[in-house]
Amino acid sequence: MTPMDTPSVGQGGTHEGQDWERVQRSLEGDAEAFGLLVRRYERLVFRVAGGFLRNPAEVEDVAQETFLKAFEALSGFRPGASFGPWVAQIATRLCYDRLRRRLRRPEVAWDDLSLAEQTAAQAISAGIAADDAAATRDLAERALATLAPKDRQALILVESMGYTAAEAARMMGSTALAVRLRLHRARRAMRRVVERMLDKMEHAT
Repeated sequence: MTPMDTPSVGQGGTHEGQDWERVQRSLEGDAEAFGLLVRRYERLVFRVAGGFLRNPAEVEDVAQETFLKAFEALSGFRPGASFGPWVAQIATRLCYDRLRRRLRRPEVAWDDLSLAEQTAAQAISAGIAADDAAATRDLAERALATLAPKDRQALILVESMGYTAAEAARMMGSTALAVRLRLHRARRAMRRVVERMLDKMEHAT
């Protein structure tokens, strides 16, 4: 599966009507119609999975499983709903399941961070947004490895991938308020982890 250009998670308009028609055709046995849905939204699914998982093979597995589960659940797709957020929610839940199954790791040492991650850590400790989204994502994966996966999901979706709280909520099957609360908790916890790393670095010098 190769990701191609697709609309963003919040885009609607004429796509929704086309998507609903293709869902109906797919339910009637038209495999080509579902293939069109895959091609339209595969970049979105790859982007979601790639935001949580670092291994390309694992991202590929999640993308394929996402569309398989989407096909199996097509009968539950509601008229007028947006296919993008719906399929992104499936991908997000699959990523959550994978993160939840992993053993929690001990806190990482400052020297284990890349230069970009160290810069992002210093920005986060100062209470400002880091410029490097990839470094923020990697730092989040390291620093939040001991926290609830859904808190990490919210942080990655909003801060690293640029979705709004409302868009992240649709992908997580939650509410915007719950996402904002998770973001607050995740940022606070992440700052504590980063501050401990910075403190250990200062005492080592």
